[in-house]
Amino acid sequence: MRVVYSIGSRLAGGGIGDTAYQAARGLWRAGHLARLICLGHEATDIPVHLIRSLWFPSRRWLRLPPLSYWWLKDCSFDRRAARLLPEAFEVFHGWNSHCLACLGVAKERGAARVVERGSAHPVVQARLLAEEHERFGLPRPAAMARLVERCLAECEAADCVHVPSSFCRQTFLAEGFPEGKVVQSPYGVDAARFTPRPEPKRFTVLFVGEIGLRKGALDLLEAWARLGLSDSRLVLCGGVEPAVRRLVDGYRRRCAFETPGFARDVVAAYADASVVVLPAIEDGFPLVVLEAMASGRPAVVSENTGSRDVLVDGEHGFVVPIRSPEAIAEKLQWLHDHAAERAAMGSAARAQAEKFPWARHAEDLVSLYARAVR
Repeated sequence: MRVVYSIGSRLAGGGIGDTAYQAARGLWRAGHLARLICLGHEATDIPVHLIRSLWFPSRRWLRLPPLSYWWLKDCSFDRRAARLLPEAFEVFHGWNSHCLACLGVAKERGAARVVERGSAHPVVQARLLAEEHERFGLPRPAAMARLVERCLAECEAADCVHVPSSFCRQTFLAEGFPEGKVVQSPYGVDAARFTPRPEPKRFTVLFVGEIGLRKGALDLLEAWARLGLSDSRLVLCGGVEPAVRRLVDGYRRRCAFETPGFARDVVAAYADASVVVLPAIEDGFPLVVLEAMASGRPAVVSENTGSRDVLVDGEHGFVVPIRSPEAIAEKLQWLHDHAAERAAMGSAARAQAEKFPWARHAEDLVSLYARAVR
C-alpha cells in the first residue's frame, strides 16, 4: 500500500511537525511510505529520497497577522504539493488546511483520501476563539472565515477525517458530520526520551505552548495571581501572541512569573517542573500533556483538550472546566500542599503514558488506510 503523506509545516520541527514526523516514520518502517511532502524538515531517519521539501518565508519576513499568514502559507504549499504527487499511489494523507488541491489530484488518480484534523471541528474551533476575543475585548481575526471555509471544504472532500480524541470527534458529530466518516485514534509519546527525574525543590508550575487565547494562558495567569504562592514559580514557555501582550504584561503588576520564550530543551523544562498546566479553550490532543506525564509529572488540563482521554481526573492530575481560573487555582493549591500525593500522581502518570507509544499511532493509521482503500 503506497501512501503519500503531506503536511505544510516543518517536519520534526515541533508541534504538528513532530506529530507528522512520528506518523511518517511509522509508515516508512512499515513499508508503506511512498512520498513525504513537507515545508522543510529537520534531520530525520526517513530516507531523504522519499522527502519532497518545499519552502515558504517565515512570519518575520511577511509581516502579516497570524491567520492571514497561515492561510497564505497553506494555500501556497498545497498548490505546489499537488504538482509533486506521484502518478500511482493508493492513499493520500494530508493535514487540514494544507491539502485542498492535493485532494482533487488524489481523487483523479483513484487514491483514498484521508484528512488529518488535530483540532475540534473548524466551526466549533472558530466559535470558541471568537468567544475568547469577545471575552477579553479583542477584535476578531479577519482571516478566520476563509480559513474555516477551506478546512470545511477539505473535510467534505475527504473519504475520512482522522481525529486524535473523543473531544474532536464529538465536535464533528455535533456539527452533523457523518459518523462513519470521522475516525478517532490517539497520538503518542516517546517514553524513552521523556523519563522521570527528581522534582525541583521549589514548587514550579510549567505551561508549554503559545501564550495566547487558545491555550488558556490568561486563565492560568489569573489563577496564579489569585494564589499568591510566594514560595513557588510559574514558567510559561512559548511565544507571546502580539494580541495579548498587553494583557500578559498587566499580570506582571499582580504576580511574578517567567516567560523565557520557546523551550530549547523541553526535556529539561519538564524536569524543572512540579506540575504542567494546559487549560486550553480548545486543543485536540496536546503532545505536551503526554510528554509531561511520561516525565513523571501530573498535569492540570481543561475538559476541552483531548488529554482527558488519557488523563484520569484525580489519578494522573486534574481535569478542570474551561475559563475557570478558580478551578485551576484550587487544583494548584492542592498540588502545592500535598507533595507525597503529587509524587504518586506523577508515577501513575508515567505508567499511563507508557500505554501510548508512537508505534501504536502508526498501526492505527495503517488499519485506517486499509479500510479507506476497501
